[in-house]
Amino acid sequence: MWLVIALLAFAGIRAILWPPQQHHTEPKTDAHTQAQHDDVPEAAAQQVASRFARSYLTWSKDDPQAREKELKRDLPKGSDTKTGWNGEGTQLVAQTIPGEVSQTRPHQARVLVDVRVSATTGAGKKARTVSSWRALEVPVAESGGRVLVTGQPALVGLEQPAHWNGAPDPEADTDLTASTRETVTDFLKAWAAGTQDQTTAPGATIAPLGSGITLHALDNWAVHTGSGSHRTGTATVRWEIADAQLQQTYRITLAQVSANNASRWQVWQVTSQ
Repeated sequence: MWLVIALLAFAGIRAILWPPQQHHTEPKTDAHTQAQHDDVPEAAAQQVASRFARSYLTWSKDDPQAREKELKRDLPKGSDTKTGWNGEGTQLVAQTIPGEVSQTRPHQARVLVDVRVSATTGAGKKARTVSSWRALEVPVAESGGRVLVTGQPALVGLEQPAHWNGAPDPEADTDLTASTRETVTDFLKAWAAGTQDQTTAPGATIAPLGSGITLHALDNWAVHTGSGSHRTGTATVRWEIADAQLQQTYRITLAQVSANNASRWQVWQVTSQ
């Protein structure tokens, strides 16, 4: 018994004088998490690349310093603010649309920006302005808590149209189509006039189109086959706007409203096709 007591006492003293070493294990970081940490923030990259693309593709031989001043904002200190332009010509940027951000290396990326430019050629009566879309790829990097443009942007090819095979048109309910055509026409007239609440079903909320639009014609209206108190149809409409006619297609949902032992169809919802 005394031997056991002595061993326990020795163990306690040893734990006090020579405590066991604590082994600290560094938390493991998987490759995906580390890659996300190294990515250039997408929103900031798009903002900087879009602003830089506007400045980069805007120039005027009459005021070359204006372009240099704008470019300087997003370039590293000491960079060439002429960035390849020879100082001739005139071009303006009307719009920029930032697109895909491709992460290339840790804290570096490329941003694709669509740019609408207007270039003027010639002078006097021979002056001609042509507008077109350009695609610009802008290299960016994250440094010191902000995103900078780190190299020469490059014009690249624009994406080409792709094939699309939509769903076939649904069959039409000829009887309901005929009986509701006037209802839809009246709604469209009121919608353009801003008085659509008078022709919609109770509880429906449809915002007005705005001023300067009138109905020219309801070119086509077809209610899809089906059943129930809500039915959907397709309407092809021609609006008069800015001294022109603009044809558009809508999906219009009708609701069956009953009152005083009678029922009628009224517009419930309008969306694009």
